[in-house]
Order: sequence, then C-alpha cells, then structure tokens
Amino acid sequence: MAYYVPLGPRGLIIRLGTFVIGLWGSVVYRLACRRRDWLPPTPHPVTLPVGD
Repeated sequence: MAYYVPLGPRGLIIRLGTFVIGLWGSVVYRLACRRRDWLPPTPHPVTLPVGD
C-alpha cells in the first residue's frame, strides 16, 4: 500500500537531483547521437570466391 511521507527540505533536494540527472542524461544522449552521425559507415566485408 502506497502512502505519503512528508520529506520537508530533503524532498526538494531529491527532486532537484533527479532533474539534474535527467538533464545530464539527455545531454550525454545528444552527444552520443551526434558522434554516431559523424562516424563514417563501416565497409561491408568483401567475400572472395574459393578457387577450384
């Protein structure tokens, strides 16, 4: 059963901390996406026929 416990000033610190963590995560995600776009595509491996 869920119930509410007043946290007082600690609640504000927890909310601020989770907001900063979410913000930082989105910044890291954006940078990773940009970096992936800049990388050149990897070439496909060349298959050579086996000679008789």
